[in-house]
Amino acid sequence: MTKVKVKIEGHYEVEEIPYGKDYKWVPAHALIECDCGRVMDADSHHTVCPGCGSDHAAVMKEIAGRHLSDEDLRPWRRDYEAWVRSGKGHREDQEWLEQRSLD
Repeated sequence: MTKVKVKIEGHYEVEEIPYGKDYKWVPAHALIECDCGRVMDADSHHTVCPGCGSDHAAVMKEIAGRHLSDEDLRPWRRDYEAWVRSGKGHREDQEWLEQRSLD
């Protein structure tokens, strides 16, 4: 039977840079022990055991398919909303620019 040894849900890694923060998406992945005894690092694109050829896509779909919170999906939102409320850098034509980008 396939056994999940370690699982890591998809998340953002945040790196502080001089002018803000850089957000890098890290997809869900897991260490899976296959029925053949081989341990493999699997993600949504690499689900086939190199030892026996078993496909563990269903296991990865279960791990990656969990719903993440809004904070996990958009970690920058809180900082952005605070920046907008502060009024810093909010130009007069900002609303016009935002509306134009929707058209």
